[in-house]
Amino acid sequence: MRLMRFLDKKDKKIKYCTVENESNFLIDGDIFSNYKVTKEKANISKILSPINPKSILCIGLNYKKHAAEGNDKIPEYPILFMKLANSVQNPEDPIIIPKHLESEFVDFECELAVIIGKHCKNATKSNALDYVL
Repeated sequence: MRLMRFLDKKDKKIKYCTVENESNFLIDGDIFSNYKVTKEKANISKILSPINPKSILCIGLNYKKHAAEGNDKIPEYPILFMKLANSVQNPEDPIIIPKHLESEFVDFECELAVIIGKHCKNATKSNALDYVL
């Protein structure tokens, strides 16, 4: 099931809905634990980023082609780094480039995000997706 976080037109609250074909049905409850899909259609004012994270843990140089782009060696272990939580943008929001930068251009990348829906330790390849929301 695909989910969308959005701002409701009527009450201006942040809500979640399903994204299926052309129908978006409201989700009632906590998407991380106990929820149900209603038959009520979503009244979308603005599509928001999928999450509002407390922290963002990233893995760098985790595939050969990306390492080759920067003439980097593939590390023995993936490189871990953090990003600020406010680096997540809503769709269609402008990207603000700080004035002190030497260039007006930004480097574009596509990031893949996975939302872990429950506590997980020592997941295996066969059960890893059981923890993904």
